[in-house]
Amino acid sequence: MGPGRIAFLAGAFATHAIVGYALVRGSTGADPRLGIVFGLVPDVDFLFLSAWGQPFVHRGITHTPLFVLAVVAGSYAVARSREFAAAVALALGSHLVIDSLSPMGIDPLFPLETNWSPGLPVHGPTATIVLWTASIGFLAWRTDAFRSSDYSSN
Repeated sequence: MGPGRIAFLAGAFATHAIVGYALVRGSTGADPRLGIVFGLVPDVDFLFLSAWGQPFVHRGITHTPLFVLAVVAGSYAVARSREFAAAVALALGSHLVIDSLSPMGIDPLFPLETNWSPGLPVHGPTATIVLWTASIGFLAWRTDAFRSSDYSSN
């Protein structure tokens, strides 16, 4: 794997982690590190052996709403916390939304082959800057909203 591919993947992974963190921190009271972890979970498929074939390929089963539902249901069953499950759903969902916009897309109706994508370069430099800026802006806005509500209650 060349340096260009490594840089691309590092940027993509960082984007999924940052967006997941921002959504969990700004929308729930759950530990925002859940956003980092579950924002990256769909890319566990990079660890699958190529011999396994479909659906165990990159952007296969781990990049489907069915996978998100299964992981969210499992996380709720284990943690017995709606807030925890919401954090998991936000982080996983953000990953799928971002990747669904990329040229490779996702299969939203898995197991049916329904690959859809508008073909946007969401992991390119411009989109990465936009996503990171939006995430930081969301955190700043939510932090300001929390501060304002704290001051108004005193």
